[in-house]
Amino acid sequence: MSLWEVVSRIGVPLIIVVGTAFLVVGAFTDPPDSFSWPRGWQWAWTGLWLMAAGEAAFGTDRQWFERAWKGAAALLVAVACAVAIWRHRRWRRRAGPTGGERRRAGPTGGERGRAGPTGGERGR
Repeated sequence: MSLWEVVSRIGVPLIIVVGTAFLVVGAFTDPPDSFSWPRGWQWAWTGLWLMAAGEAAFGTDRQWFERAWKGAAALLVAVACAVAIWRHRRWRRRAGPTGGERRRAGPTGGERGRAGPTGGERGR
């Protein structure tokens, strides 16, 4: 087996699995307010995750090692995302409406800074 085959068959998958393990550690240690939903092209990561999970689950023509590392990486990414979302939602519930939400003006409950039919000020 050449060096390139060893690197591509063992080294790269090992780096990917270790990298996703660090992703899980980051999900547990990062502050919950730093979480953000993917925007635009970032949803492509969801497609890559689905492809890896699908190949791990249904890739009958794949070698066992390839299915194993793709499954481990997909599972670790799913755990990291679930933990990050759970921590963020729990943090939002505890923080209450004082965070970055719009303020309510007066007893009528109208939103401050909203443009009316005559124009006016834009939201802050």
